[in-house]
Amino acid sequence: MKGFLVFALFVASVAALPQKFHIGYGGGRIVGGENAQRGEFPFIVSLRWYYLGMEVHLCGGSIIDKRHVLTAGHCITELPPAGMLYAVAGMTDTENTGGVEKWQIIKVIERIVHEDFHGDVNPNDIAVLKLEFELEFNEFVQPIGLSARGNDVEGQVTLAGWGSTDPQPIGSTPPSDLQRVNLPIVPINECDEVMTSLIGPHPLDKKTNVCTGPLTGGISFCAGDYGGPLVQKTSSGYEQVGIASWGIAPCGSVGAPAVYTKVSAFTDWVASKMN
Repeated sequence: MKGFLVFALFVASVAALPQKFHIGYGGGRIVGGENAQRGEFPFIVSLRWYYLGMEVHLCGGSIIDKRHVLTAGHCITELPPAGMLYAVAGMTDTENTGGVEKWQIIKVIERIVHEDFHGDVNPNDIAVLKLEFELEFNEFVQPIGLSARGNDVEGQVTLAGWGSTDPQPIGSTPPSDLQRVNLPIVPINECDEVMTSLIGPHPLDKKTNVCTGPLTGGISFCAGDYGGPLVQKTSSGYEQVGIASWGIAPCGSVGAPAVYTKVSAFTDWVASKMN
């Protein structure tokens, strides 16, 4: 009963967050997405919270080497005090239909949140997690390269995650398949103007955030996608350009961009924490 109470309070605290922003935890899938192929995103992990036999998917993350995962800072600062955090790699279908997936489930032993992230919805929303043991790289578990320091992002990008398919995610039923969707970048000045017109003062930082559309609505990340990787195809494969950070509720609202931490603004910080 005590464990259930802690879990219930955790869910209630998420539901009580400001509704103009969506700081999400729960399961589901990307709004407007489609099923990813097994092994299409071998760098993505599910960050899962375990407490007294209960388990919940909280956020996405990305493998950056055998011992480290990159995610959003708020995925760590908003955790309850009790319980353990694990990274699950090699997973596409959360139900492992047919038992074909060989997941690697490793405990997070160190959580390093950016020193200038102040929790909730704010700039510098980034964290590096250290795993208890090394991941074993194979066809379905691989690291992703990070966008080089100072790089700007333009054109088409791709998002993957297990976030809600319902624009109003509280109480929605999560499907099991990893989702993916292609998205257009919204120029940061346009994103700033749109956010100001929608909600007035906002926490968007032009130097350390990147935004995606489409502003026509119906496609976006949602609760459960936060912390996950926004990636772009290069000649050598995918590189990570963003970390899902915050957006306007309901997810995929017309005229509302989605906001990501800009990875190229933090590559030196990430390298220093990995070392």
